[in-house]
Amino acid sequence: MTEASKTTTAPPITGVSEVVLNVADLPKVRDFYVRVLGFPIHSEVSLETSVVDPDGDPTISFLTICETDTPLGRGGHPQLLALIDYRRHVHARRRFVGRDVTHSTLNHLAFEVPPESFEIHAQRLRELNIDLTFSEFPALNARAMFFKDPEGNVLELICHDSIPR
Repeated sequence: MTEASKTTTAPPITGVSEVVLNVADLPKVRDFYVRVLGFPIHSEVSLETSVVDPDGDPTISFLTICETDTPLGRGGHPQLLALIDYRRHVHARRRFVGRDVTHSTLNHLAFEVPPESFEIHAQRLRELNIDLTFSEFPALNARAMFFKDPEGNVLELICHDSIPR
């Protein structure tokens, strides 16, 4: 029996949840995607520290690419393009969220998984000796796990989370 056949079978990926880009000029880039591609603003947050500043200039903008008929989509999380001011947003400065912006503007790719398969995915990734970091997003009714591919690109598996935490 091969090492790969000893791991848990991977449940299906539902779809792309979001693409996240690090940007230096958030208002300029946000306005480009709104004006040129027609992506409406879903939400924005100012998060320079671990506490949301309701009166601060946004450090992250979520733009709706399209609505999705998936558990995550029906829970308030459409397919998104997220733009992060990498100089100001607290999570852009964390080691697990993205690469050095001098080499790539890609912060991470997020894939939606069915809520019932979230723990199975986590178990499978642990069996493959992949380091995981978990996050909860109450405003989006979602929870996620982050990990890196062999080149250091950050991947996210995210699902709808109807359980208040």
